[in-house]
Amino acid sequence: LVGSYLVATRGLRFAHAARPGIQILRGITLVVSTLCFWTALSHLPLVEAVTVSFIGPTIVVIFSALLLGERPQRTHWIALGLGFVGVLVALRPGVSNAGVGAIAALASAATYSLYLVLTRKVADQADSLALLFHANAIGALALTVIAPATARMPSGVAEWMILPALGVFGAMGHWCMIKAYSYADAATLAPFMYAQLLVATFYGWLIYDDLPDGFTLLGMMVILASGLYVLNESRKTDRALRRARADEVSSTPE
Repeated sequence: LVGSYLVATRGLRFAHAARPGIQILRGITLVVSTLCFWTALSHLPLVEAVTVSFIGPTIVVIFSALLLGERPQRTHWIALGLGFVGVLVALRPGVSNAGVGAIAALASAATYSLYLVLTRKVADQADSLALLFHANAIGALALTVIAPATARMPSGVAEWMILPALGVFGAMGHWCMIKAYSYADAATLAPFMYAQLLVATFYGWLIYDDLPDGFTLLGMMVILASGLYVLNESRKTDRALRRARADEVSSTPE
C-alpha cells in the first residue's frame, strides 16, 4: 500500500535509500522482533507478553549511547534498573512457567529497540514514508523466504479481514513512530511507548477475557514508574536549558 502510494505521487525516486546498510538492518531487526513477539504471544497472555517487552524503552537508552552518541543521563540508567526489576517481578523467575515466551518477549524488546535507534539514525535523512516502505519491503522479502516452510493460508472470512487490518494499522503505527523519531531523540521518546501497556491490558480483557494477576500488575506499575520518572526528569532538564538560554540572551550586550 505504501509503495503504491509513493509510486503514484513521487515516481520511483522514493526507492533511493539513504544509508542502505542501515535500511537493511532496520528491516531485519523489525522482522526478527515481530517473529519473536508472535512466539511470545503463543506462550504468554497478551498483557504479560507486552509487559515483558516493555523493558525495550530502557534498552533504547543503551543502544542510543552506543550507536547515536547520545549521552544518557543518570536518570536514564536509574530507569533502566527499575524497568528490569519490573520485568523480573512480572515474570517471577523460578516461580512462573514463562520459559520460551519470556525469552521471546525479551528478544523482541531488544531487537525492536535496535530498530528504533537505527530509525533515529536515518530519520532526518529520508522521508518518513520512504523509511516505512524500505523497512517493510525488506521485511516482506525476508518473510517470503521463511513463509513457505511455516505459513498456512487463512481460513474463514474473519482471518481474511484481520490480515489486511493488521497491515493497515501496523503501517500507520510505524509511520507515526518514524515521524516522532525525526523530531526528538530516542531516550526522550521511549517513555511514551508505555501507553501500549494500558492499551494491551484493555484489549486483553475485551477480546480474550484475560486480566493480569497481582505480580504482573505490580511489575507493570514498576515499569510505568521508570518511564514516568525519565519523562519528568527530561522535562526538568529541558526547562533548565531553556532558562539558561534565555538568561544568556538577556545578558548579551546589544
